[in-house]
Parts: sequence; C-alpha cells; structure tokens
Amino acid sequence: MGVGGFLFANPTEGNDPFDAGETTENIVGLVIISQSCDIVRSTGGRDFVAVCPLVEVPEKNVSAILKGRRPYLTDVENAGRTRFADLSRIMSVHKNLLRTWVRQVGFTNQSARLRFAAALERKFGQFAFPDDFDQAIKEFRERVWSRYDKSGSEPGKVYRSLAQIRFRANPNWVAEKRTITVIAIMREEKDCEVGRDIIGKELGNELEKIKWPQGYEWGIPNFILATAKDFTAEDVITSQRGDFDFLCY
Repeated sequence: MGVGGFLFANPTEGNDPFDAGETTENIVGLVIISQSCDIVRSTGGRDFVAVCPLVEVPEKNVSAILKGRRPYLTDVENAGRTRFADLSRIMSVHKNLLRTWVRQVGFTNQSARLRFAAALERKFGQFAFPDDFDQAIKEFRERVWSRYDKSGSEPGKVYRSLAQIRFRANPNWVAEKRTITVIAIMREEKDCEVGRDIIGKELGNELEKIKWPQGYEWGIPNFILATAKDFTAEDVITSQRGDFDFLCY
C-alpha cells in the first residue's frame, strides 16, 4: 500500500523510442518476485529488485484464477481473497526506495509459498512450443480444460487424476521430421479418482483425435502413463511441460 503507480512503456508519437506511462488502476500494492538472495545482496551491481503489481479482481473471477485458468494471476496468501499478483507486468525498483516502504509478509504457510514459486516458474519458464504444434493440440487442451471441473463425469475424474502432461519430440523440436510422445504424470495413486486403466483409455481416445501437421507423427507408444516416482530424470529433462496449468491446482 502507498507505493504509487506502476510504470510501463507506451508507444510514442514523437521521435523518442517510447513514452513512460503510469497506472494506478486496480493496483493495491507491489509484490517482490526477485529471489531472496538478490534482495539482501547489495554488491555486484545488484541494486534493483523486480516487482509485479498486486491487483484487485472482481469476486466472480476468483474461482477461475484459483483453478489456474488465468496463469498470469496468482494468489498471495496474506493479501486477501480478491487480490492477486499480476505476473504479466514487471517493474524494477531500487533497493534504496524499497527500504522506505512498509513491508507486509505475503506468506506464512510453506505450501502457499511453494505454490507461488511454482506459479513464477510456470509463467517465466514455460517452453515455447512451435506454433504449428501448439495449434495441433489446441482442441485437445480445450477438451481437457472443459472436462476438468465436471465433478460427476468420468473424464473429469480422469483429468483431476493427472498432475502434468508433458511432450517429448524425437530427435528434437527443430528437426525436419519429429515423433511425439506424451508423458502423462498421474498423481499419487491414493489421490487418483479413477484407476490407471480408465485414465489410459480416455487419453488414448483423445490423443487419437489430434491431427498432426507435416513433419509430425506419433511415436511408439504415443503416450506413457505413470506416477512421478515411476519416471526417470531422463523422462523429465527430455520432455517439456504442456500448457495445462490448471492440472497443478
């Protein structure tokens, strides 16, 4: 609170590269997103920290945000139910200015703190899939999204039993021809709402509907289904997490 507006660059009508803009709309504070070591360290030119705005959102949008439907917004435990960090906007603040502001602790719960860190990782570490691949899986992603919240349906139970959907391209994502394998990571079996066979059947049926553009084809097998403890480190580092953020919530 009391930190002023949020600065950004605007197109300019003159000869300058840009015009500086400022907004206070919906902004109720700032959230530091720099790592703790960078905040306390004052040597080596580390005079700035990165912040994003804490914004007020309508109550009707809260449920969708908490379910990961708007991954650029993430909850800050102690900020209040309708206040979220907007990760789509970042500003640099000098540490000398930061020291003049009143600090409010954003998190007291370790799981909430880890959830926030995971949101930062998803936002800024998301792999950039090729455009034609992204377009090819768009309908599959939307079907998963639409079924995820249907509590009484078997497909809903299937997708709530998954923790992550990853994609592996062999030999790589820039090869002229590449085979695709889906790595579907189940939650711990005690947290799954349906059995592995039902999950496998649903995924098999839905993945068959994907129409690959030129240069892509399914690998053999086209998907691997297991819990995290069943996969190797190689499975993870040779694949990329798909844009299914709502599975993490």
